Amino acid sequence: MTKKKILIVDDDQGILLMLQLMLRLEGYEVLVCQEATNVLATMEGENPDLVLLDAMMPHLDGLAVLNLVESSNLPTKPPIILFTGKVDESYIKQAMRAGASDILIKPFVKEELLERLQTFLDPRT
Repeated sequence: MTKKKILIVDDDQGILLMLQLMLRLEGYEVLVCQEATNVLATMEGENPDLVLLDAMMPHLDGLAVLNLVESSNLPTKPPIILFTGKVDESYIKQAMRAGASDILIKPFVKEELLERLQTFLDPRT
């Protein structure tokens, strides 16, 4: 069985390392991208099964990245889970309209993340 490939986009090295370790231990292939400006190239080159996207990053925030992906010519657009500390309902609606498949409010626990991943990567369960 092929490992599902997850792309994590976050400028915080600590978050990247923590998520990378957690997801690899769960059997996922993990890619990381610290620069939001590199997301499209990484998605095109690696074709991830799912993207975990931080909402707050320098240069391009999560909403801008979502809009870029939606308007891109990528042959396949994987589900994108946006993780954010903003609990503002209007922001969440805006993110969903921009193309987020789901929103994960920080701080989150491992089980919550894994459940969301399973929803998109293995919808039969």
